[in-house]
Amino acid sequence: IKYMDKVYDIIIIGAGLGGLTAGAFLSKAGKKVLVVEKNNIIGGRCSSRTWDGFRFDVGADYFAKSMLKTFARLNKDVALRPLGFSVKSFNKGKVMTIPPGLHLIKELSEFGMSKKEIAGFGLRMMKEIVFKSYSKRYKTNDRVIDEVTDNDILRNILNIGAFFSGSLPHKMPSYWFNLLFGRTYGYDFPFYPLDGAQRIPDLLSEVIKENGGEVRTNISVERIHIEKNKAVGVKTTGEEIEADIVISNSGIQDTIFNLMKGKGLSAEFKNRVKKYKPGLLMNSIFTAFKTNAGIISGVHLYCYFPPDIREMFARLHNGKIPEEPMFSVSVPDAVTGATTEHCYTGTIKFITPRGEKRKDIILKEAERVIDMVDRVIPDFTKSLIYKKVVTSEDYEDEIGFESCIAPVAESIEYKKTGHTMPLKGLYCVGATVLPNGGCTASSVESGKRCAEEILIKTQ
Repeated sequence: IKYMDKVYDIIIIGAGLGGLTAGAFLSKAGKKVLVVEKNNIIGGRCSSRTWDGFRFDVGADYFAKSMLKTFARLNKDVALRPLGFSVKSFNKGKVMTIPPGLHLIKELSEFGMSKKEIAGFGLRMMKEIVFKSYSKRYKTNDRVIDEVTDNDILRNILNIGAFFSGSLPHKMPSYWFNLLFGRTYGYDFPFYPLDGAQRIPDLLSEVIKENGGEVRTNISVERIHIEKNKAVGVKTTGEEIEADIVISNSGIQDTIFNLMKGKGLSAEFKNRVKKYKPGLLMNSIFTAFKTNAGIISGVHLYCYFPPDIREMFARLHNGKIPEEPMFSVSVPDAVTGATTEHCYTGTIKFITPRGEKRKDIILKEAERVIDMVDRVIPDFTKSLIYKKVVTSEDYEDEIGFESCIAPVAESIEYKKTGHTMPLKGLYCVGATVLPNGGCTASSVESGKRCAEEILIKTQ
């Protein structure tokens, strides 16, 4: 292989949060870093797009407070300008607000729970979150939920993790309970950046560039070069680039089976990774609506639950459209106070089975979901002035990545591998490797941990 003159210590494939975080810490420590991204916008599943003058988040819209500590280490926490927000969860005509507070007593009483039941629920939640007793007693997330409450409405709402992972509730590992309701990453008190989701990858890129690194877009990597069981560089569409270390943020399965063709890896390791299953498919309806719709200031996310969330996910995993869907509506303008042309923008998300390829069926489901939004935002349909449906079939072309909720839907049937690959000089970061969570916070954490390990090894 004929390389260009060696310029970089580290090449990072993919400008998602994992890759950018690794690049930010490594460049800050003095390493010469190059990040290459196949799309024209960085951030991956944490980025924004503008259509017809309206800006929308196209992936993540829920961020954990632990990320603020990471940005503080990069001296960018103030620039992030985080804003706290609330989530409203609707089920059977009842509403629960997250984060919890005194309002929860009134809300749970409307679920039909007595003061004694509410107090017992609070104590059991505290026991599971603080002492993490679930990790020893239960294998699955839904068993933990059954332990803390027997109230059907509350059990439905606490199973919200399935929506964020794309996995069956009874196959989600028990640690998901603490991920969503505890303090693993800080999703108990979420935040949203004042300038939108795109601000997060942009600040990480800023750190890389301030420290002499590069972030290049519209560059696809065709191959990771392996010599003598060591990663030595990459082949892009335009050149060969050498580096001491290669970090892939392209997903562990894509990295191993497409970029490496399995070279230098044991059959046991490859078979382990083959077992990983992606989550269900997410579809988005990007909307703009008049400010006279009934949104609540400070509430960024509205979640609608069907009567039986477990039955709904069972149907989805069996390849069927649910009788009644679950959906979410994110309205960042309600948190930031921004409006465009006296309108709010909001993104409606709903799930379809992985095997559903007929776009007409998905579009029909989109119209059904739009008609249901009035149940969580009064007068929404009357106030609607713009909509753009991006189905799971369109995501790759329209936005640049597959629409799956999680590239690896965490399951009791397998454990994700760590970021260190069984080859010298090769690492993976992002939601497809440890730490657990499959979310923005875990992706950032994977990048940070990877950078720390590399710095220890190379000092």
